[in-house]
Amino acid sequence: MGGAFLARADDATAASWNPAGLSYLKRPEVSVVGLRNRFRNTVANAAGQFSQRDFLTGYTPDFLAATYPISLASRSGAAQVSFQRVLSYGGNRTISRPDRTFQIGSNGGFDVLAFGTGFQVSRKLRMGATLNRWFNGYHQVTDRKDLGRAQIFQLVADLDVSGWNANGGVIWTPFESLNLGGVFKTAFTGDVTLSRQRTETSTVGDVTTTTTNYSRSRSVVLDFPGTVGAGISWRPHNQLTLSVDYTRTAWSEGRIRNYFTLPPQGQPTPGSADFYPALPFPGVAILTPPAQSDTEQVRAGVEYVVIRRKLTVPLRLGYFRDRQYFPALEGKTPTFDGFTAGVGVVMGPVLLDGAFVLETGNYIDADGNLVDATIRRFLVSVIYRH
Repeated sequence: MGGAFLARADDATAASWNPAGLSYLKRPEVSVVGLRNRFRNTVANAAGQFSQRDFLTGYTPDFLAATYPISLASRSGAAQVSFQRVLSYGGNRTISRPDRTFQIGSNGGFDVLAFGTGFQVSRKLRMGATLNRWFNGYHQVTDRKDLGRAQIFQLVADLDVSGWNANGGVIWTPFESLNLGGVFKTAFTGDVTLSRQRTETSTVGDVTTTTTNYSRSRSVVLDFPGTVGAGISWRPHNQLTLSVDYTRTAWSEGRIRNYFTLPPQGQPTPGSADFYPALPFPGVAILTPPAQSDTEQVRAGVEYVVIRRKLTVPLRLGYFRDRQYFPALEGKTPTFDGFTAGVGVVMGPVLLDGAFVLETGNYIDADGNLVDATIRRFLVSVIYRH
């Protein structure tokens, strides 16, 4: 449904959308969601000549949860433990330029273990919250080869993050067919351990020389931004649902502090050219750090449920408009458009769902190049309700 779920979150994934929706769960439930990513980015100069191609493909677990209904002082609700991969770094990426190529292999991601609950506090009001433990990170190996030169660079980076934040949400139902939802996700400061290794191999004649440098630091700090969102969902009859959401994330405040790169020799120390007291995150640009913008998403979706005897098939379509965090020409922030389609089937206690997401955008970057980006995602989920 284009991600328009803040006011109609009614399954275990409510922990990541709006935890107030956990109050809808009346039976024990187990949920598993998987994700496949494909990203393509081409860059052409003002004359239309290719200057870079960037391609990534990867698979990752997206969400796992176990939920159990509970009651408290005659209020019905549910408690849940869930895992979510908020930022995925898994995949194989190739960047091709006229003078060099990069082969990048990554695994891991920023993961969250959430402890959540939601309750129906009155006939019209539902409330929920999660306490979230952030952990994990990524391991990345980058091989760079300069065309026409007998040199190979390999960069290895390991980053681990840890921190805590919380999500809170409400769903208000002024009429039986209408839901209004709101959610707030707190910002947090995470502790980061960063290690980097640089290996450079060069060949001159019959002589091959290899130099290696390594550094590790536990003083890196990550400022992760907060998020606010609101949504409306209208169900004119039992088989049809229309939803619209708005979400804003304060990426203008995203920072990574005490970050460092590696010179061929020596160590990065405060005051050196390879040490950076503060850089934007996730747009870690060490040459000319740009000012990041807050991201905004407007999402809209529709679901129609086909019911045939014992078989229930939800059909879903959606659209979203996604303002990016990075600036483009003259400081303007580009906006991407996305379209989604999904189908599900309910077979007794088992719910199977699949969704396809296509996101595209193009813009003129600060150097005057035309950038054309295409992102494809395919998600599959299985829910079992006991």
